[in-house]
Amino acid sequence: MLTKSVMPHARRLAAIFAAFRTAVTHRFGRGTPSAPEPLHHELHRAARFWPVEDTGSDGEDTLPAMEMGGVLVFVYLDAESSELRVSVDLDTVDQRLIRHDDPDETVPMHITVQGDTVFRA
Repeated sequence: MLTKSVMPHARRLAAIFAAFRTAVTHRFGRGTPSAPEPLHHELHRAARFWPVEDTGSDGEDTLPAMEMGGVLVFVYLDAESSELRVSVDLDTVDQRLIRHDDPDETVPMHITVQGDTVFRA
């Protein structure tokens, strides 16, 4: 007897929880992906900004950097020349970015300034 009176409520609660789970999954993207995420999405989402930190291991302040796929890109104003400098450090690059068909195993890059290509390799 108790089963007959409780089951409709249990089914209704289960339906509400299922609807809520579906809404949250679609709204916040927390569902199980049907296909692996493309590499560029994975690396873009994992990108980090590293702000200046006082006094690094060499006694100097660190430089601001952006890290994406293990590549560090430093953009800073040179203290002596007042030039804007851009430096790319590939020491810790994600192996999936390396062009393994190239004997030098390079990382493909395309650098633009104001929309004009200044470097491509």
